[in-house]
Amino acid sequence: MYTFYSDQKKETPVSSVYRDPFSIRYGYARANETQEADDFGQDFLAFEVKERSLVFAVCDGVSLSFCGDLAARFLSEELLQWLGSQTPEELKDESLIKEKLTEHLGELTAKGTEAIRRHRLPGSMPPILREVLEEKRTNGSETMFLCGRIDMADDITHKAHVFLASSGDLRLRLWGEAEEISNPHITSDTKKRWSTKDGIIGGKIQIATGSTLKDTRRIAVYSDGFSTIDGLNTLPSTDQLQILVKKSLQSPLSDDLSFLDIAW
Repeated sequence: MYTFYSDQKKETPVSSVYRDPFSIRYGYARANETQEADDFGQDFLAFEVKERSLVFAVCDGVSLSFCGDLAARFLSEELLQWLGSQTPEELKDESLIKEKLTEHLGELTAKGTEAIRRHRLPGSMPPILREVLEEKRTNGSETMFLCGRIDMADDITHKAHVFLASSGDLRLRLWGEAEEISNPHITSDTKKRWSTKDGIIGGKIQIATGSTLKDTRRIAVYSDGFSTIDGLNTLPSTDQLQILVKKSLQSPLSDDLSFLDIAW
């Protein structure tokens, strides 16, 4: 088994790992301003490879909510657990699994609300900022997410069953054996998110599974902080990706950045 959880107070350069049958590249970086303040990043990235399956979650905390980094970490960890508890057959039934995940996301509000209630703000925090955050605490912490599970079905043809779920504006790119393929089932929407107080807000979660993803051989998921690669038809080398990460962080409008690339 191989597991990765991002450290929200530390950068992870673009790295690569192979766990049969998955080739994985991943990276994490806080915005320049966040690094200078030695603050927590609002993104969270996690994945786990176990036998012939891989589960992942990428969350982008909403900075205008109460400590969006908390919701991002909490939901990522919960989604990984939930994805790992499902069977491949359950994940193939789109309507059933959408209902199950929606229900689960609603049930998580009780646990999420308690986590927010117990969170202590630093004693050194300026009184004015503390007052603002305490007001936000009543409305909970929010995050956008994109998660999924990949189960290898045939090592010879490299076919796998892929399940994806999303709420928010995380980027998703899919490739087949030779070229990038379109995916109309998972689209970016800045109004959608998950809240520790209210569950899913802004609209229903999006699901893609079964035959709609049968030709997929590679997936890339990343937060809007890495939008510099939006226009690239193919993903560059690991070294070049790290150069692009540094370039993204040099922007005056730099944002936290999470990146995950999975091929099989």
